[in-house]
Amino acid sequence: MDEFAHFKLKIDAKPTMFHGKTVRKNLTQSLWLKKIRPQILKENNYTCVICKHHPTEENYKELHVHEIEEYDFDNGVVKLIGLDLICANCHAFQHFKRSQLVLSTEQLDRLIIHFTKVNDCSIEEYKRYRKKLQSFAFEQNIERIISQQKSIRTKINHIRFAIMGDIPFKDLVIERLKQKDVYYEYS
Repeated sequence: MDEFAHFKLKIDAKPTMFHGKTVRKNLTQSLWLKKIRPQILKENNYTCVICKHHPTEENYKELHVHEIEEYDFDNGVVKLIGLDLICANCHAFQHFKRSQLVLSTEQLDRLIIHFTKVNDCSIEEYKRYRKKLQSFAFEQNIERIISQQKSIRTKINHIRFAIMGDIPFKDLVIERLKQKDVYYEYS
């Protein structure tokens, strides 16, 4: 994948075991929308960190707070590393597998064009990137399946969350996760 290391926009695949499991879903709307999101918007000057899209104030909804995660298969933990501010197009491309399920062909084509503009590459380079990513994902899936089987054997009943990065209102986030009994602390 080194050939594509310079790409700013990439597909970010979430392992199946962790689909739908996010820190955000375990927080109150008030904490996320009235505290964390405004802080991330302000810290990033209301600009997508990937493509530098800077919408007008009435279009700030085009900017999404994206959770940067790593996964601990053995313990069933989503590790929140940080939060990025990205535009709707970059976000949809990062979650391309999901986007393929919900977007029209025309919308997907627009995402691919967005990808080529952001990464200053050709459609042929995009196709090579996707092909290489698919073969890399296949190899990674074998490792994940082994880890998932091990996790199942250790009877992980529910996914938990660890806050590894410096995020706004970190103490409140951890407190909320503890209240819901889904916080995991690494020693």
